[in-house]
Order: sequence, then structure tokens, then C-alpha cells
Amino acid sequence: MEILLETNNEHLDVVELELHREISDRLKAEVALQEVNRRLQNLSCVDSLTQIANRRQFDQAIAQEWWRMAREKQPLTLIFCDVDYFKTYNDHYGHQAGDHCLKQVAQIISATLERPGDLVARYGGEEFAVILPNTEAEGAIKVAQKIQMQLRNSQLVHAGSVISDYVTMSLGIASTIPTSDSEPVALMAKADKALYQPKTKDAIALFLQTLPTNLTP
Repeated sequence: MEILLETNNEHLDVVELELHREISDRLKAEVALQEVNRRLQNLSCVDSLTQIANRRQFDQAIAQEWWRMAREKQPLTLIFCDVDYFKTYNDHYGHQAGDHCLKQVAQIISATLERPGDLVARYGGEEFAVILPNTEAEGAIKVAQKIQMQLRNSQLVHAGSVISDYVTMSLGIASTIPTSDSEPVALMAKADKALYQPKTKDAIALFLQTLPTNLTP
């Protein structure tokens, strides 16, 4: 009986060790799977060059904020940013230097956003977009001024520019209170128009032209 009990205890110890090993391996596999999923999610939402939100994440974010602001009846403001004469920058310094410039610009814009709900995304090429929920045009103008000030202070040399010795950006701002029967495409079109046609009668565009740093080529 004593021998039988001792043998059973030994078998139980072996089974328990094997069980712990299987549990440990399973937990490790789950952690590894979560890490893979996190990386995949990051790849799908983050721009590989600038490490800020990509266009896909922008599209998702502006749609979500649009409906949220519509429910809360609060303003949603969008800023489009475009690096001036970026083609000549690439022609003069090379594409590798151009990529580095875009990384720096992305960091500058990101550093100006203080609220967790604000988002900066690479919209495409040398264009960036800033989503500002619960923000009226006046508040967005202050953000735009801060972006321009930080960019000016960075003094990123741009020998290919015809308007400045340093990198500058054009900014276009559009603001609205979303409604449930409208879509964000109208806001995006308005911001795009303010960016590329700043000499219209749009009050925001006219105000941006008066900023102390360059906003339009």
C-alpha cells in the first residue's frame, strides 16, 4: 500500500508539472498572439514613414467624430496642412532628405496638439490633416498659429523655396456643427478650398493670410 501510494504521488507530481507546462505554453502563445495583433493593428492605422495616423485611420476618425459631434451638437474643425514647394525640396536635397523633412513636420504638428481627442494624420504625400473635435474656428486658428510658430522656430532649411529660406506650410481651416443627415466630405472640401484658394472671401482663410509666418505660396 505504501509503495502504491508513493507511486501514485510520483505520477501526480509528473501530471501536475506537465499541466503547469501546458498552461505556461498556452499563456505564452496567447501573449505572442496579442502582440502580433497589436502590430497588425499598428500597421493598419499608422503611417510607416512619419509614425502618425495614416489616411485609413483619418477616414475612420473623422467619421466617428462627425457622428459624435452630431449627437452632442458640438463643432468639429479640420485643418489641412501642405508643405510648400516640397517637390523642389526633393529635387534639391533628394528623396531621403525629403522623407526626413516629413518626419520632422509630423513631429512638429503632433507636438502642438494637447488634447487626447485631437488627431494628426498624414493625409497623403506632403499633406497632413488635423481633426479637432469640440473646437470652433477661433480655437483652430490658435492651433494653426502654434503650428506655424513651431515650424518657424525649427528653421528647417529649404533652399528650393521661392518664398522663404526655411520650410513653410500652407494651412486651410474649416469648421461646422455636424448633423445626422450630412457627411464629413463637405467639411473636407471646405478645408481643401481654404488651403488652395485662400484669397476667397472665407473669413478664416483671410485671417490665416495675416499670420506673421507664411501660409500660402
